[in-house]
Amino acid sequence: MTQELFDRISKTIQTKIDYLNGLISDLRNSNSETKSSMGDKYETSREMMQQEITRIQNQLNEVLIQQEQFQKIKPITNDNIGNGSYVETTMGNFCIACSLGEINYENKKVFVMSNQTPLAQVLLGKRVGENFEMNGKKFEVNLIL
Repeated sequence: MTQELFDRISKTIQTKIDYLNGLISDLRNSNSETKSSMGDKYETSREMMQQEITRIQNQLNEVLIQQEQFQKIKPITNDNIGNGSYVETTMGNFCIACSLGEINYENKKVFVMSNQTPLAQVLLGKRVGENFEMNGKKFEVNLIL
């Protein structure tokens, strides 16, 4: 993986963290503004907001774990696909790092995935020119960075 891709993934993770923290903050502010003596209707609304805060907090915790896992990876180039590799195949472009999903990098769609995913498990250890099979279809490794 190049340093530029490493930085892009790191920035994308941080953007997600900032976004989720912002949502939590906004909901907490809204929740404190709904305090009223109007009765059950407002208590139900506040409880629903608290449930939403909890749901977003769980998402934030997952992203923080992803960030921690990603920070352990060093951008290195290797002949074999391993943790931290950027891989171009006839199936698509992948980075084995953390469960982040699709990002755009150098006008290409790159799917950033954990080394625990089934596809990553198939790719690990492969070299340029080697074939692999997924869902009954054959693909080839074209580039490893």
